[in-house]
Amino acid sequence: MRGRDVSAAAAHSAIRVERLGDADRVRWDAFVEARPEADVLQAWSWGDVTAPAGERPVRIAALRGGEIVGVAAILVRASVAGRAVGYVPHGPVWLREDPDADAILRALVEGIREAGRAERAIVVKLDPRAVPGSDAAGLTSALAALGLRRSPHDLQARTTRIVPLGGGGDALRAGWDTKARSRVRRAAEAGVEVVVHRTPDAVSIHAFHELLAATAQGAGFRTHELAHFERIAAAFAPQGRWFQAVASWEGRVIGSVVTPRLGDRAFYLYGAIHKAPETRDLFPAYAGLAGAMEALAADGVATLDLWGVAEPGDEGADPSWAGFSEFKRHFRGAPLAHPGTWDLVVSPMWNSVRNGLERVRDARKASTGGAR
Repeated sequence: MRGRDVSAAAAHSAIRVERLGDADRVRWDAFVEARPEADVLQAWSWGDVTAPAGERPVRIAALRGGEIVGVAAILVRASVAGRAVGYVPHGPVWLREDPDADAILRALVEGIREAGRAERAIVVKLDPRAVPGSDAAGLTSALAALGLRRSPHDLQARTTRIVPLGGGGDALRAGWDTKARSRVRRAAEAGVEVVVHRTPDAVSIHAFHELLAATAQGAGFRTHELAHFERIAAAFAPQGRWFQAVASWEGRVIGSVVTPRLGDRAFYLYGAIHKAPETRDLFPAYAGLAGAMEALAADGVATLDLWGVAEPGDEGADPSWAGFSEFKRHFRGAPLAHPGTWDLVVSPMWNSVRNGLERVRDARKASTGGAR
């Protein structure tokens, strides 16, 4: 793939697609940090997090001369019969305002397709993000025009909220609703203390994982192993991107939230609380998120993406989102809808086989009431 133009349509702009290596880490991240639609899942470090768990990154970039004008980090995992499935989490990312934006996207899609063939992929799933005020309908049309198909299942939340941090303090709190302000205040009055870790703290990461695992077991969903969170901390802390807020009461951890930053943006990646009668009125989720926001604002971060919020009246929302979505909406923020997950089919025959297996799996799950 290196040094080769990927389509005649892109050739007029001298856009080529190359696979990048470790020597390109700094300029990759500089590009991603500068793009308003990009987030931590397209940072170079995210591939370092997923690789040990079986999702190996293949990183390609669209180049014009020596300048990066678009990137796609493709996570590749094994599938049926020696085949693979690729996923571009929250990507690709490209210069959408550029005069050659259409050619850049077309080159990236062709580059992703070529990388998929090289990796024996059945399908590569794309998940580009929207930004407030952007032309979401135009983005959807552009993806469809390039032959991508809407995926039957979204891999990430399609709706979220973006909270302006306003420099912290009174300006930040003024943006919350009265319930959020009241519960944060009551948590502090009850003696809940919040510490925000900027370097990996093994004890705090372990405590967070225990809370998350307990929540997952009670709610019937799966979560990552402890090593996943340790890798995130190790990967993001050296660039100053790691933020873990820990809420404690009487010396015991009762809540924690992980909100890494990328450039002037941060993201509510994970959160967990201790659920018990004695902590119900301590509001650790509110205290932890408020503490994280204050620390991010003090570090110069402008916005926090709440990373998945179902809006009232959204009939397509997962019912299990109701509780945490209501919690997040108390911090207000601007609603934002993304275009969802799109399939770039590399092998139509194998994709039909895979889709058939998924339909059988879904039918079995439905017949057992969703039991795992």
